[in-house]
Amino acid sequence: MNAVSEILSLRDCLPSRYAIICDTTVRGLYGQKLQQNLTSKGLDVKLFSFPSGEQYKTRQTKESIENELFENGFGRDTCIIALGGGVVLDMAGFIAATFCRGVPLVMVPTTLLAMVDASIGGKTGVNTPYGKNLVGSFYEAEKIIQDTSFLQTLPKDEIQNGIVEMIKHGLIRDSEYFDFLETHVQELMGLDLNSIEKAIHDSVQIKTAIVKADTKENGIRRIINFGHTIGHAIEKISDYQISHGRAVAIGIVAESYLSIKKAHLQKNSYERIKNIFQSYEIPFKIPVDITLSALKDAMVSDKKSLKGTPRFVLISEIGKPMVFNNTYCTSVDIHEIEEMYHALHKH
Repeated sequence: MNAVSEILSLRDCLPSRYAIICDTTVRGLYGQKLQQNLTSKGLDVKLFSFPSGEQYKTRQTKESIENELFENGFGRDTCIIALGGGVVLDMAGFIAATFCRGVPLVMVPTTLLAMVDASIGGKTGVNTPYGKNLVGSFYEAEKIIQDTSFLQTLPKDEIQNGIVEMIKHGLIRDSEYFDFLETHVQELMGLDLNSIEKAIHDSVQIKTAIVKADTKENGIRRIINFGHTIGHAIEKISDYQISHGRAVAIGIVAESYLSIKKAHLQKNSYERIKNIFQSYEIPFKIPVDITLSALKDAMVSDKKSLKGTPRFVLISEIGKPMVFNNTYCTSVDIHEIEEMYHALHKH
C-alpha cells in the first residue's frame, strides 16, 4: 500500500492526530490495515466509517461523524484522511472544510471514478432531498495519493463508472484522448497497468487544467458538468440506486443528442459517442420507469439552473464544448427535451 509511505512523508508538515474516514466496505478492505500500518509507525490514528452508498451522503451522516470526532477528543490538531470512492471523498472533504473551521485533508481515492473525478478540484458536499451536492464547499486537499493497486479489487461496474468520466473528459477537452479511449477498450477494462496509468494521468491533467482556469465554477469549469444535468436528475429519481457513472453515461448521450440541434454536433460524432459506451458495455438508455415529468422536475433543482430553468453543457464536436454568450451552458426548448427523451427512453 503506497499510501502509507506517502502519508508518512507528510508527517512533519501535518497535525499530530489523524482521522481516517471511509465507508463500511472500504473499512474492511483497506481502512483497518491502513490504520494499523500508520499506528505501527508511531502515528496517532483512529478510524471512522459510515454505511456505503450515495443515499448516506447526507447532512445527518456528516453530523454523526463530526460528533464521533469530538467524542474521541479530536480538535484543531486533526488531519482528516479521506479513504474511498467519490461519496467518501465528498463527505470527508466537507467535514475537513468545516471541522473546527477547517483542518488539513489528505485524499486517498480507492476507485477509478474517484481518482479521475472526485479527488480533483476541491469540490466537497452532501446531498439533500432537493437535489445532489446542494450543500458543500470548495476545499483543496493538502495531498492526493493516487495508488492504482486499489483498482485490483474493483468490480467491473466500478471500472465502468470511472471510464464514463474519462470519456467525458475527452468529449469536453481532448479529442485525441477520446481516440485513445476508443482504441484501448480491452486494455483499460483489463486494468493493463501502462494503459490505465496513462488514462488516469491524462484525465487528471484535463480536469486540473480546467479547474485552475476557474476555481469557483463561474465559467469554463462548468464544462466538467457535461452529462450531469440529466445524470444527476436520474440519480435523484432512482433514489441513487442508479450509480453516478451509469447516470452520467445516460446524461452524456442525452446531452450529445441535444447538442446535434443546439450546438451543431455532427451525427457521425453522436454515433461515435454511443458506440464507445457500447464498446465498454455501459448502458445509456433512459430507464423505462423514469417518466418525462419526473426528469423535468428533477432537472430544475440542478445547480446550473437559472430562475427555475435547467441549463445544459453541450458540445459542438468531440473535444470542443459550445460557448453560448460567453457562458458554457444554455437552456434548451422543452420540445427538444421531449424529443431527446423519446429517442433515448427504454421501451
